[in-house]
Amino acid sequence: MIRALFISLALTSSGLVLSGCGFTPVHQSTANGSLLQDINVQVEKGDNVADNQAGFLLTQRLRDRMGDGGVAPRYRLEIEPDYSRRRLGITDQDVASRYDITVKAKYRLYDAKSGDQVARGDVSSISTFGAPIGPYGVITADNVGIEQASRETADKVIRDLARFFANQDG
Repeated sequence: MIRALFISLALTSSGLVLSGCGFTPVHQSTANGSLLQDINVQVEKGDNVADNQAGFLLTQRLRDRMGDGGVAPRYRLEIEPDYSRRRLGITDQDVASRYDITVKAKYRLYDAKSGDQVARGDVSSISTFGAPIGPYGVITADNVGIEQASRETADKVIRDLARFFANQDG
């Protein structure tokens, strides 16, 4: 009984502390949350298939988290994805045992009406995986690595945009 009371009191006080410091969730329906929903995402074609795959996955994650921008979005977000894979541990047979997958994104945010650039940035994420034996295992692990790194990169773009819009209000 005392433990339940203590947990209830702790949750209530943490809510009061967070609301007192100005904490607001990114996806709420206030001004900043609606601005994230009012962005049309466009990805530039990459130089290779892996760049385009990373760009597709970035776009999917951004649209899942922010929406598709609606009919007449206020902003246009252009993203230039870049994929790279680096071999890490090498076995005595000169075969990689681990890989790092890096997905980078250069982004630019434009006002849709004026065409003026209002924000820009670079973000990246790394996913590391152990190389399974056999070529198909490496391909599958590479695909999973691209997905993970693309999701994290998209989340970092959203974080940067939320920070940008929060600073515009203050």
